[in-house]
Amino acid sequence: MIKKVTYLILILMGSSFVHSQDFSQYQDQLDQLPESVRNSVLQRINSDRSFPESESILDEEKKEDEEGLEEKFSDLDRYDLLQKKFDQYGSIVPKPFGYDLFEDYKKTKTSDIVQSAPADYILGPGDELRINFSGSIKSSKKVKIDREGNVFLRELGTVNFSGLSYKRAQEELDQIVEASLIGTKAYISLLRVRPVQVFVVGQSINPGSYNLNALSSLSTVLFESGGPNESGSLRNISLKRSNEIVGKLDLYELFIKGNSTSNIKIQSGDVLLINSIGNQVKIFGEVNRAAIFELNKNEDFDDLLTFASGFKPLADKKKIILTRQALDNSIFVKEFSYEQLKDFPLLAGDSIFIDRLPSIAVDANKDRRESVTLEGAFANPGKYYLENGETLSDLIDRAGGYTSEAYIEAGIFLRTSVAKREKDALLRAANDLERGIARAIQTGQFSEVSSPDLAIRLIGSIVKQLKDARPLGRVVTEFDRERIEDLDLVLRDEDRIIMPKKKSTVTVSGEVLSPSSYVYSNDLGFKDYLKLAGGVKESADEDNIFYLLPNGQASKPSDRWFTRIPLKPGTVIIVPQDTTELSRLAFWRGVLPIFSNLIQTLAAIDALSD
Repeated sequence: MIKKVTYLILILMGSSFVHSQDFSQYQDQLDQLPESVRNSVLQRINSDRSFPESESILDEEKKEDEEGLEEKFSDLDRYDLLQKKFDQYGSIVPKPFGYDLFEDYKKTKTSDIVQSAPADYILGPGDELRINFSGSIKSSKKVKIDREGNVFLRELGTVNFSGLSYKRAQEELDQIVEASLIGTKAYISLLRVRPVQVFVVGQSINPGSYNLNALSSLSTVLFESGGPNESGSLRNISLKRSNEIVGKLDLYELFIKGNSTSNIKIQSGDVLLINSIGNQVKIFGEVNRAAIFELNKNEDFDDLLTFASGFKPLADKKKIILTRQALDNSIFVKEFSYEQLKDFPLLAGDSIFIDRLPSIAVDANKDRRESVTLEGAFANPGKYYLENGETLSDLIDRAGGYTSEAYIEAGIFLRTSVAKREKDALLRAANDLERGIARAIQTGQFSEVSSPDLAIRLIGSIVKQLKDARPLGRVVTEFDRERIEDLDLVLRDEDRIIMPKKKSTVTVSGEVLSPSSYVYSNDLGFKDYLKLAGGVKESADEDNIFYLLPNGQASKPSDRWFTRIPLKPGTVIIVPQDTTELSRLAFWRGVLPIFSNLIQTLAAIDALSD
């Protein structure tokens, strides 16, 4: 039976190409959101749709699962389960394969100077050669092949090279010299190749005319032109010469298999036609290259798996789940084994998820010893295996204490379980905000604020930050040996303790004109560092400026403008963005009580990451 978690994911995610209803009325507002947030909001707007029943796809067992979903899981439970899968597999919506290779290509002028020419290069008018004579005659001549394909040599007269390969031209020259010049040898070298003009048409990023050299291949032209656009095929690229197709290029053969046989040389007047993209199928989960791939006619799951670079070691080959959109926009789901899917025809828009084998972590780690890592200014940093009931002070003693460079007030204690709780809190907040955005878009709540687009972008940015944040799990504790015993933590497996070196800066971040780190001075206070950062922006929430002490504690000045607040090296001042305008939104008022705490958490994460 399909696992409920996996089934939920595929029902909700099914196909990255599917929208089950017309969202055009909301499109302008949805476009203001980051892509990942926009997709989640779309799912929530569409969350009330019923799932289809189909005897051909869903068996009775799966129907029972489907009917019990709404009763079994709340919205929050469903979100948490999905998030665990999201974290496990990274990006849930893979990109189409191959197109990003063109994005990183930087155009440079293709040189027409040749270091070495391939033996099969065909000589023609415009090529520049050097002919070296040795033996009884010693000379060196630089010549250019004329329009008739000839070069003139004083020693030999007119010699025709047009249409000859580089190798064949050398053989022809050997025969002529042997017959005409006793005791002499002649050698050809290609100095400069002729220019050629080619045309790129069809589904290209930058269609048009391109001047390259005659050593250029089809792939060179593609990269120079920016490659196919989002509607262009990577697998159906034609080369036309004199109105006839003389070659076809499949970039999968080149990029994945390393087969360059179809990557032929171009000639002047060639036309490169990028045809429209074919059927696309998505594969993700326990495969080495998750992506959306273009399949040719008669290609099957084995071909798709080859493109995805095969299964990962933990792939469950008996639990492969296919999601398919029907003509009425309903979504069907079916579970296959690898052997079953090999003979099952794939269609455009299919989505294939490879599940993971059940965890064997308990067996694999039964003999594993718990350990803690010490980093930074300790006498003996490194990995330490824990003794029963060992505390922070015990471990510091075992490590030989601190070095003279240690900044004890800025010691950092990280715990995995705390990081998990922080992440869960951030995700719950993001979930609440996404649901609020979906309701607000449908009910027109954003019309209540003076700048709806700005409000949507701001909330969308906050949601993305909440979802992308990777909390480190900092626990505020004492590291001073005289005070540590008052709060002496019992260590746990995977705890991480970092003792930084003494710092000499104060950092100002957030809504200031020049966020940066500034040299610490006893003569400077809170207000002074804000001035060094250029002062606060109009978008700043001046009433909620706070700072993080070197030990990780957050504090808010009671009167930042008139009281000189003493700071310590390593302090981080955070100026948050003003969200007053958002208070008109009902859903925002619901999350506002937790938002101030969450923004402090995010700021602490950023500060510690830096």
